[in-house]
Amino acid sequence: MRSAFMSAAIAVGAAAASFHAAAQEPTPYITSRERLTILSANDGQSHLRLNARMQRDTENVTRDSITVVHLGPDHPPIVKTVYGTVPNTIGGAPYMAMSGDGRWGFVSSRGGGSSAGEPENLVSVIDLASDELEVVQRIEAPSPAMALMHPDGERLIIPCSSGLRVYRRIDGAWTMVLEHRTDFSLGSIDITRAGDRIVAAGRGGLHVFSYLGDGISYLAEATVAEGVPRFRGSSSQRFTPDGRRALVRIGGGQGTKGVLDDLLVIDMTLDPPTATQFVPQVGDGVESLAIHPSGRFAALGMLEETRIDAHLTYSHLTIIDLVNDPPRLLYQIAIEAIPEGIEFSPDGTQFFVGLTAANHIAVFDVEGMILKKHPMVIRVGHAPASMAIGRRYEREPATRRR
Repeated sequence: MRSAFMSAAIAVGAAAASFHAAAQEPTPYITSRERLTILSANDGQSHLRLNARMQRDTENVTRDSITVVHLGPDHPPIVKTVYGTVPNTIGGAPYMAMSGDGRWGFVSSRGGGSSAGEPENLVSVIDLASDELEVVQRIEAPSPAMALMHPDGERLIIPCSSGLRVYRRIDGAWTMVLEHRTDFSLGSIDITRAGDRIVAAGRGGLHVFSYLGDGISYLAEATVAEGVPRFRGSSSQRFTPDGRRALVRIGGGQGTKGVLDDLLVIDMTLDPPTATQFVPQVGDGVESLAIHPSGRFAALGMLEETRIDAHLTYSHLTIIDLVNDPPRLLYQIAIEAIPEGIEFSPDGTQFFVGLTAANHIAVFDVEGMILKKHPMVIRVGHAPASMAIGRRYEREPATRRR
């Protein structure tokens, strides 16, 4: 007969095993180490409805929308989508701006086809902390591309057909404080972590500007070394964290064309900056580019085969090793169509991919240079087309705001 002591020991062991199993149980939702906000601008005109006739009827085209996602270590994703308040037409790379404190988000609408007769040629300012994601201001600009936030988190830079415009929040409104005019239209831009140089796509190539103090000046047009492919449909450029290199895709960001595109590597220490290396044949239709905060590797989003009518709806991510000299292609990941806005979390532990045809954000955990896809996704509005990520805005207690 079993002794009372043995029975008690078995009970304790069972309880310990149960506790251990509970402790090891995976979290049943997506978390992040930092408190983050993701802003997704969703292009309703890209949403293909079942009835193709509806695509020609502007009254039945899905309205543009925005989705805001709040992530944290101790709760499921908090997701809100609002339709019809923020027009969205991508100009340049599918990256967007968010203020450094996470309070304000910015979505551009460039002339050329926003859905359902929405206004164009403006940048919408969104209060990301408001319950209804209120649009608090609309900044007019000639054919604005996607805006960029200065590393100080306070200066908004808008590239447009007349050059570069800089805005700051003054007396409750975003107000232009600086304009650098060019004689050519600008598309995608990026800025160094130090905030001292800007690289902009325009007039068939890449143009470099200095940004020192309160002034912007034109430095040079980037060149290409012998044996390196020429700038051709260049866009989506981004600086490495140290600012010594810039990566830029060529090929016009068009998939389903049957040609594999290259990635150029620009040496920013040269005068003029020069593309001295390239990674060949990274994929068909390179759309977006993100560099890990460590600077050790980069991820590219490929449009690939996106012929919906033929049911060919697949894409790839390509991972590039930036430690090796020259940079090299490491591996590729099959993913749902179509990756546009892509971003690493500020601490580099996660990678987020907006998938236009799948209507969700895919989440990857980052382990070294390996991206491991999370089984869960974040559902957003129809046809996510561009993305921004930053710290979550934390309101001060009422007693402190007085």
